[in-house]
Amino acid sequence: MAVLAVALLGCQSPLERTTEQQLRDELIQSYRSQVAAVAAGPVIELQRDNSDVIANLSPERRAELEQMSGIGAYQDTPLDVGANLLGSKDNQVVQISLQQAIDLTVRYNLDLQVARINPAIDQAVITQALAAFDATFFATGDIGNINVSNSFAFPGFPTSFEQDLWGLATGIRKNLVSGGNVEFRVSGSRNDSNISTFASSSAYSADVLFTLQQPLLRGFGADVNRAEIVLAQNARRSDMEQLRNNLITISAQTEAAYWNLLFTKQQLLIQTRLLARTIEDRDRLQQRADFDVNPVRLTEANSFVELRRADVIRARQAVRDASDQLKQLINAPELPVADETILIPTDVPVDQPIEFSLLDAVTTALQHRPELQIALLSIKDTSVRLRVADNARLPLLNLSASVGVSGIDSGGVGNAFSQLGSDSLLNYLLTADFEVPIGNRAAEALFTQRQLERRQAVADYQRQAQLVVLDVKTALRELLTAYELIGATRAARLAAADNLRAIEEQEAAGVALTPEFLLDLKLNTQQRLADAETQEIQALTDYNNSISTLFQATGTLLQRNGIEFADYEVEGRR
Repeated sequence: MAVLAVALLGCQSPLERTTEQQLRDELIQSYRSQVAAVAAGPVIELQRDNSDVIANLSPERRAELEQMSGIGAYQDTPLDVGANLLGSKDNQVVQISLQQAIDLTVRYNLDLQVARINPAIDQAVITQALAAFDATFFATGDIGNINVSNSFAFPGFPTSFEQDLWGLATGIRKNLVSGGNVEFRVSGSRNDSNISTFASSSAYSADVLFTLQQPLLRGFGADVNRAEIVLAQNARRSDMEQLRNNLITISAQTEAAYWNLLFTKQQLLIQTRLLARTIEDRDRLQQRADFDVNPVRLTEANSFVELRRADVIRARQAVRDASDQLKQLINAPELPVADETILIPTDVPVDQPIEFSLLDAVTTALQHRPELQIALLSIKDTSVRLRVADNARLPLLNLSASVGVSGIDSGGVGNAFSQLGSDSLLNYLLTADFEVPIGNRAAEALFTQRQLERRQAVADYQRQAQLVVLDVKTALRELLTAYELIGATRAARLAAADNLRAIEEQEAAGVALTPEFLLDLKLNTQQRLADAETQEIQALTDYNNSISTLFQATGTLLQRNGIEFADYEVEGRR
């Protein structure tokens, strides 16, 4: 009976073979190996070389060049995106900040709405797994008639036999986490017998029965029988980490789409101004067509105009496409993708240097990246399945015990139940079943499979950790490169602007406006300035994207954007 008590408590089998400590040591070693390689890394502040171009500019000249070029020179310039798909040039615009775009994306993005349903589905699966141990109420009834006729007559034997019977049983049964089950049953029955050579008789019986069935080897233990619950819980945790990963990814995509929209907007402003400058100089040549400009140089000027007009047309489409891409990510009801409203970013890209530590970045990533948490849960799943497979290799030894009392009376079922306390009959039955497959090849093969799956899961975790470190290092290099490019492209833009300023001063001083001066010198200088402005805004947006990418690589982008994942999860359940 002591064995039965242990089974009811659902204790783990003493035969369980666990290697959790070994698995944990492998993971810790994997973690340490990734960090140890960069343990001596210092904290670094982003830096870039000083440009001779910028160093030689006086503050007054720098201010003048900033007014004629660069992102600040277009603040008050109207944005002309041309006609929309409705044939109207009266375009409705909505100004939006980066934080507003991220907040709307987190709330309305369709991919996130789909991902938020998975944990709720997993919770239903967990409930189903837990329900396996819910108690069950049952009731059964039966009624029957038995007729036996003997065609051979023997002295002292009945020639016919008839029996009418009915019965009703009810009770509760429940599966135990130890692998067994218990049942409490109460039943009553009536038996009417009519034998041809004897008088008819009626008997009523009442029974109360308690039954316990418990495996002692194979199938024993809470860890084995709760495996499906643990796997379902791990699946929910995995989907929660996947949801966090999706949230991080889509937040990063929103930032990238926002800065891409700003880039396309700025590019359109640059190309529009370049076109206006080219038309102005072309018109000056046309005014001198009868003086010193031959038709060949005039057609060349017209070619410049049309090529730059084509660039403006492409830039207009790029703005509309970028606006729709951002609206698709946001998916806000007031900003439908089908609408021709154009989003206008209000934030400007920053170029302030930041500090970083390779050691801190790698350590943070190994602790916070959702992919690593999912890989750890996969290892836990394989460990659970391994324990179940290990238990399945044991022989089958099942114990069944029944204890009950019975009452019999001819006056009715009630009288029979009343006899349970006095003249009842005590019944008990103890049964043991033993079974072992010869060779046990199926169970041994399954155990080997589970061992290999766990080893594979550990290797996958190590692979994921390596990829995380690679992501962090790549993001840091992109950050360094983008910050340096801001300085280089800004110096190039200021040099091109200073070149154009000098040409315009010569023009104002009365230099001869020859076709060579206007076409070969001034228009080409304008093009170089536009290209330099484009490269600078590209470097600025790349730098801001690289900051977002770094936080994404370390798994902390949600914290940077002020998104509380726990609150987001609760909201997703509603």
